[in-house]
Amino acid sequence: MRGLERPPRWGIVALVVLVIGNAALLTYLFVLRPEPTDPYVRSTSAAAPTTPAAEPTADAPPVAESPEAPPVLAVYGDGYTTGSSLGGQGAQGWPALVAQRLGADLRQAAVSMAGYAAVGVTGETFPDLVAANPVPDADVVIVFGSRNDTGSSLAAVERSATETLATLRANSPEAQLLVIGPAWSNASPPADLDDLSDAVERAATAVGAAYVDPLTEGWFAESATLIADDGISPTDDGHAYLADQITPLVESALTTLAQPSA
Repeated sequence: MRGLERPPRWGIVALVVLVIGNAALLTYLFVLRPEPTDPYVRSTSAAAPTTPAAEPTADAPPVAESPEAPPVLAVYGDGYTTGSSLGGQGAQGWPALVAQRLGADLRQAAVSMAGYAAVGVTGETFPDLVAANPVPDADVVIVFGSRNDTGSSLAAVERSATETLATLRANSPEAQLLVIGPAWSNASPPADLDDLSDAVERAATAVGAAYVDPLTEGWFAESATLIADDGISPTDDGHAYLADQITPLVESALTTLAQPSA
């Protein structure tokens, strides 16, 4: 009896290829084929656009804020303001010390021997100094003095002081105006100095300026190291003492200026 013949080898290969092809077709139809798109499906909201991931960047440097402008301090006075060879010149003077402590921009016009009525060494009085040196952007204006007006007519001093302060009001309309009366170099001022101080105070009141009376406050009552050997001129220590008295006054004026108006 004749044995069964084996199928040809090419037939086996063809069968294997057929099986693999069918398997691939079924995989595509049921697994890999994409879902059909229905052109009539309506979206209720727009799809958010795809945003590519941002590339990492270095932090941008912070924007520098503009520094606030320093307050402007205008000072007018006599030799107690200018200083002398005995003390208080330049950076050692009370105006410079006050400005430095408060970070202020100092504008100063002062002449030795000057006063509201008294003529200084340059031939100028306080009214002359104020008229020739306006500071329209001043935040605080100080007028200090003057003992040099002792012996002048009280009416003339009051009239000149009123004129001076009115000019300052016009020159620096937004400024706080601080009037400091005449100071004496010890605890025993002459009797007529009180009357002189009262005349200056009346002028200050007339223009709505703050008034400080060094005589009442007892400035230089203990003057052992504050006044030079001439018995008149403040030393460097004396100017530092004046700065101690005046700095809080200016600071208070700046605080008042910063408050919103009613």
